[in-house]
Amino acid sequence: MVNHHLEQMAQAIFKSWFVDFEPFDGVMPDDWQEAELGDVALLSAGGDKPAICSPTPIDECTIPIFSNGIDNFGLYGYTDKPKITDESVTVSARGTIGYVCLRQDPFVPIVRLVTAIPNSNFITAKYLYLYLSSIHIDGVGTTQQQLTVPDFKKYRILVPSLNIVENFTRTVDPMLEAIRHKRAENINLAKTRDALLPKLISGELSVADI
Repeated sequence: MVNHHLEQMAQAIFKSWFVDFEPFDGVMPDDWQEAELGDVALLSAGGDKPAICSPTPIDECTIPIFSNGIDNFGLYGYTDKPKITDESVTVSARGTIGYVCLRQDPFVPIVRLVTAIPNSNFITAKYLYLYLSSIHIDGVGTTQQQLTVPDFKKYRILVPSLNIVENFTRTVDPMLEAIRHKRAENINLAKTRDALLPKLISGELSVADI
């Protein structure tokens, strides 16, 4: 619930700054522009599942693997080496097309997931994440729609002046970081639950012991 509230606040700030241009008397400043996504970010398609893969984190596999799923933010498993190390944004390219996630830690994207690494001379990952979350992303195809990298590169996005992007990023960063920490806490709590529940059910451990 806290995560959802913070996400709504960040989206509201984004819409007032960049959709309604509220701080600029409703008019887009002259030094802002529209650009194709491929001109301000490096886009790539996810590859095959790594040969080394574990469904849960273990000593040699701590790097998350993400797919196009929605559950647990698309977490598929864990591997030993990252493919993406920059702060970036992923977009589901098939099935749940347009599901957008901010990726702040090294990871590996696999098939049906597009990764966008922003060019820091123009935009930040947090700006791109909130921008893409605010628009409708379509796929192509008649039988099974998909989002292709060449087509996604052509999406036109609003690119403010760099100082505005950086100022905006500093504004929303505390909220997005709070969301990140809450998610990490939820994962740790889930691990504790999964470790304790079988012992409670079997009688090996009692509530009084806890």
